[in-house]
Amino acid sequence: MRTIISLSFILLLIVCSCVLFKPTIIYREYDKVPFSKNQNTCNVLKDSVLIYAIFVDTDIYHPWTEFDINTTMDSLEKATKWLQQKAADFSKPLHFECINYHNGGKLTIYEKTAKVSLGINGLFIKTKKKTKQLISWSDGISRIAGKGLKYTPSTKISKRLRIMNVQTLNQALRDKFQRENVSILFFVNGYYENHPSYTFNSESNRFAEYSIITNKNPAMISHEILHLFGAVDLYPNNTYPNFNFKELEENYPNEIMRIQHKEISKLMISPISAYFVGWQDSLDKPNTRLLLHKTDLIAY
Repeated sequence: MRTIISLSFILLLIVCSCVLFKPTIIYREYDKVPFSKNQNTCNVLKDSVLIYAIFVDTDIYHPWTEFDINTTMDSLEKATKWLQQKAADFSKPLHFECINYHNGGKLTIYEKTAKVSLGINGLFIKTKKKTKQLISWSDGISRIAGKGLKYTPSTKISKRLRIMNVQTLNQALRDKFQRENVSILFFVNGYYENHPSYTFNSESNRFAEYSIITNKNPAMISHEILHLFGAVDLYPNNTYPNFNFKELEENYPNEIMRIQHKEISKLMISPISAYFVGWQDSLDKPNTRLLLHKTDLIAY
């Protein structure tokens, strides 16, 4: 009898251990293409697009002068005209309206008034911790920008809208200017530091896209606008490390999503980027092959 009880107890322990201590299973999926096409508020780069530029004075970068703001807006105009020309090459109508933030006589927002800071390294390095800081920074600036927007809600639903972050600022801009495509660009005056610029939420359906731009290079501004509408980096990067970068360079040496240091007139938009921003409905097999990458999903 004791033997039977002992065996039953051992069997019970084995069953429980199998339930409680499942082995880790690693699923490896191959042949993925980035899922950034036609996402969120910046869907397809066509028709009428509103760009809302916010100039932010920071402690880490230089204060904005009226000359700096005007020359940056000139670069923004050059960038958008170039994008319009490229859209026409793909038979897509595209028109930009560029508006910059102002509140009375104030053309800039000082980050400390929003109780935020880019920190001592600015945008030099992007880590998970830094990304959270940049999101909080952008939301804080958006709250101040909302106060200067002089926004009058057009419907009962929008009357309940409070501008508290980038998402609600985007909603208010879409309502105020009656636009489907609204791109928010935060400019900091880091023209001489050569720090990177970043775009957020381009592959998300939950939060509005926006960019933080550090200089007035028209090619870089166009690069980030293309990011907002789904284009992905085609130079070696940590997000998609398995792209065929060698062939991308050979096939598209002047692709703007690959390089930005050249004069913008010498750059081009490849069928790959045209696909992601909605100027082409599909990718052919050769270009699809260049973008295949693998993703590891871990299940317990």
